[in-house]
Amino acid sequence: MSRRTVLIVDDEAAQRDLMRGILQQESWSVLEASDYQEALAVQQQHPGEIAVLVIDLRLPGGNGFDLSKSLLAREPHLKVLFVSGQAGAELRRFLDVTVPEVHFLQKPFQPPELLEHVKAVLESAGPFVDTAREG
Repeated sequence: MSRRTVLIVDDEAAQRDLMRGILQQESWSVLEASDYQEALAVQQQHPGEIAVLVIDLRLPGGNGFDLSKSLLAREPHLKVLFVSGQAGAELRRFLDVTVPEVHFLQKPFQPPELLEHVKAVLESAGPFVDTAREG
């Protein structure tokens, strides 16, 4: 049985450590990056498939949404979960969409919340839109 891989991109080491610990307890293989360029390099060097991208909206060297589009261009099947300490208005500013159309987890969060959101992202139809929540 192969382990699913998640790429965590967050410039705060404590946040990456927290998310890594939560996901590894659930048998995820975890890759990490602290900024835009490092994330691109990690993806390029990883020989396998990355199932989920957990990415902060604010990153050194660019924003999480633009980075997610770059990563998706190379791995179109990649599912994306945005995380941020900013409010929903911040997300709308970056994405120009309403919050329910995007997988988003507000920081700070509890470990079960991260796992619940990652599972929801995996079950969704596409990288951003969660069709299961329509209606």
